[in-house]
Amino acid sequence: MRHLHFGKLFFVVFSLLLACTVSARKPIKTLLITGQNNHNWQVSHVVLKQILENSGRFDVDFAISPEQGKDMSGFVLDFSPYQLVVLDYNGDSWPEETNRRFLEYVQNGGGVVIYHAADNAFSKWPEFNKICLLYTSPSPRDRQKS
Repeated sequence: MRHLHFGKLFFVVFSLLLACTVSARKPIKTLLITGQNNHNWQVSHVVLKQILENSGRFDVDFAISPEQGKDMSGFVLDFSPYQLVVLDYNGDSWPEETNRRFLEYVQNGGGVVIYHAADNAFSKWPEFNKICLLYTSPSPRDRQKS
């Protein structure tokens, strides 16, 4: 199981590095969102940051959410300084303002990496599921019912 987790982590990081050409440019300003997950986010976000920054291509900041079940209303994020957002998050819904800002960021060309269980974070948020490529359009039979 541990090898499978490492393999997924290696694939994500390798994909990120492959997508970025090695040059003398400034590091890619990255926001890593974490704080709730059904996996050990206390370890994974530190490892992800270390791998990314050790490549010399990324400068990583954290946004750590309140604990699961706690008030999320103050968890309003500013995505504008970042070129890349890495989600290591699977927990409570974000405030509507954070959702709006995230969608605006993506629509304006901001980069997103959905790490491991983060694809399950917001199953009732259709726009997020489209970003994760989890969206499926209704079947012809379902469209006839509506």
